[in-house]
Amino acid sequence: MRTYTTKDLSEYLANDWILSLLCENEAEWEKDIRTHQWLLEMDNKRMICSDVYGDLLREKSSLKVLDVGGGYSSLTKVLAQHTNYTLLDFMAHGGVLNSYLKEYGINWLNMDWYDCEEPGDYDIIIANDIFPDVDQRLELFIDKMLPHCSELRLVVTYYNHPRFYTTRRIDDTELLTFLSWDGEITGLKLRKYISRSNLTEVEIEEMKYLTDSIYWNMRQVSYLVIKGDLSSYTRE
Repeated sequence: MRTYTTKDLSEYLANDWILSLLCENEAEWEKDIRTHQWLLEMDNKRMICSDVYGDLLREKSSLKVLDVGGGYSSLTKVLAQHTNYTLLDFMAHGGVLNSYLKEYGINWLNMDWYDCEEPGDYDIIIANDIFPDVDQRLELFIDKMLPHCSELRLVVTYYNHPRFYTTRRIDDTELLTFLSWDGEITGLKLRKYISRSNLTEVEIEEMKYLTDSIYWNMRQVSYLVIKGDLSSYTRE
């Protein structure tokens, strides 16, 4: 597992190749899409992107890739050109993609991942920065996706100081307050997958005490890879 530090960010910025790739592939209409704007504006997100998607952006392959909650950016076109790529995302941050899907060869499942009854089988499934801070169904997601992939790439975000949100149910007027998970809870949920991941017991323990952060709000970010049930796939 890799947990990002300010030192990591400084080293990445010596060669911010994701920013260059974003700008090279940017179309005028994409400038209004928030998830594209975030990548342009936030160097920490670009650094994470370089780890999670780097091999897929650099070289073409026959890999089947499912990107869950990945949003859209000018890099999505590159991913679709380089792989057999599917985006599973209801686009919570906005963006109209329908007229461009066929042109760019993007398969788009416009739904919540939990409602995708048969996601299909993939070489790689990616969930970048939605668990558990945005979606606390982390364990449900992992258990649902592992039977359908060779490799699950997971970026988890958590806070080691209290951070909470007040929100309203979309099916009622009730107000709810959600406390974001800390490193201890996140590590507890990930421990059951330790034998099939690049996560260690030492790292799980360290998650409780991390303080260095690449975000102004002190969010902790860790990237791990979990071996899926289809790991016998032969990659070309």
